[in-house]
Amino acid sequence: MKQRKRGAICVPQQKVLVESKTQGSIALKALMREALIIVLGVAGLALSARIRLILPFTPVPFTLQTLVLFYEILALGRRAWRITATYVLLGLAGLPVFAYGGGPGYVSSPTFGYLLGFTVAAAVGGWIIGGGLLVTPRRLLTALAASITAVYALGAAYLAAWVTILSNAPLHVALAMAVAQGIAPFIALDVVKALIAAGALYATNKAATWIRYGSRR
Repeated sequence: MKQRKRGAICVPQQKVLVESKTQGSIALKALMREALIIVLGVAGLALSARIRLILPFTPVPFTLQTLVLFYEILALGRRAWRITATYVLLGLAGLPVFAYGGGPGYVSSPTFGYLLGFTVAAAVGGWIIGGGLLVTPRRLLTALAASITAVYALGAAYLAAWVTILSNAPLHVALAMAVAQGIAPFIALDVVKALIAAGALYATNKAATWIRYGSRR
């Protein structure tokens, strides 16, 4: 018969099982919550892509996607890139979540660079925001500026490459055309959308705080 070592602590097996189940339940709830956030985020990008205005002088449509993108970056921080990456992968897999549908052939679209820019913007902007609940105005504006820069840098570069391949235009001509058609018509509106996203985040945070604490008073 084995003797218990002096000083050893005996933990009831039932307690261990209860703690294990509790930890498993917490992990499952966290996973489900994360999945729900991704689903809602992807749905927001997909729906905002359908609200589009086709302009006659550029292949790039006006949509509300960047408004949703900026809000998700500010609200989710480091986790925002998971939404944009999932969104792009689902679109390439064939789901009609992009402005003009979906499918692997979308990589040949002149606007595909903006979709790549979404994920880079979410990664960079989300990293700047971080994972904290309190974000200073300076950090918020820096994240928005970095996000806008990432979207336009990749979007314009991809558009310039598309113009070069299609028309065999010199690179400097293609870049000038990409700036004229892919940046200049939209940059001011995207700055406004970034400010709206910041205001919306402030409003939702205030509402959430009131629901959680103010309604109990």
